[in-house]
Amino acid sequence: MSNDINTPTVGGKGNYDGGYARFLKAYQEFKGECPRGVSLKIQKSGLRYNLLLQFKQPPTGKRSSKTANLECTPEGVIDGVKKAKLVSEALGTITSASEFWDWYDKTILGKNQIEDNLITYREIFQQLEDEYFAGYNRNTGRKRSRDIVSDLTSYHQSKGVYFDQFPNWDIHPTWEGFKAMLYTPLQNGEQLVGSKTFKERYYILKAIAKKSPNKDHLLKQLEPINPKQTRFTVKQRIGINAFKDWWFNTKQEAYTIRNSQHQSSRHSCLWVTGMTVMYGLRPTEIAAAVNLTKRYVTDDGVIIKALSD
Repeated sequence: MSNDINTPTVGGKGNYDGGYARFLKAYQEFKGECPRGVSLKIQKSGLRYNLLLQFKQPPTGKRSSKTANLECTPEGVIDGVKKAKLVSEALGTITSASEFWDWYDKTILGKNQIEDNLITYREIFQQLEDEYFAGYNRNTGRKRSRDIVSDLTSYHQSKGVYFDQFPNWDIHPTWEGFKAMLYTPLQNGEQLVGSKTFKERYYILKAIAKKSPNKDHLLKQLEPINPKQTRFTVKQRIGINAFKDWWFNTKQEAYTIRNSQHQSSRHSCLWVTGMTVMYGLRPTEIAAAVNLTKRYVTDDGVIIKALSD
């Protein structure tokens, strides 16, 4: 029977029969060449051994092990010492945690080749726009359309206005870009965190992150952030006469709109606004009602008068 049955399996990029002794000897000889603060570590997992780098990881500063794409061979040990020196230098020069991990992925893990596969903001924004207009109005159930002004307005207010805050649409999403957009100060000078704008920015970024090839990294950065809205607009009251004056003045202004489609949309919005105020109906109730402007006759002949009568 072979006496190799208890020989540990060497991890990394593959298994190496009889290579453990040579690997271990190289590890003992060269591990002392690592710079202060970064070391090589052999980690056992079952019968498998893996060669890792150990250092204080940003942003927590907790010392732990990290895979470094190292083979468990003498050559892998030498490569590990070189990478340890690179990590030590990067930790001393790169101040942003997200920038460090982007650098680590490219330089230590060798993920440069995925750069060409990362889609840009522009491509993601187009996907989100297409999904929006492929959906349905949540109040009426009507399919959204780019030919309907109110749908275009809703899209811009809910998504487009936030997409416009990215200065360059032709680069792939990064945490630095996310952070710049998320923490851009409010124009009115009020506190950003806890505002409705902060919450909406957060969920837009989350939607973008989910479509990015580096989504795990981006979502991990977003995870500890609390987007909960804690400050709300103070509600104001208006007298019925003041509302009627505003309504009639706005109605007159609507007739001056040259684009007939826009003018029709404005009149429709005013009509719904008037119905909600004068009759105390929700917009969804207005959409569902069949007797708003004309009477309704049931199947058994009962006449229900129009609300406008």
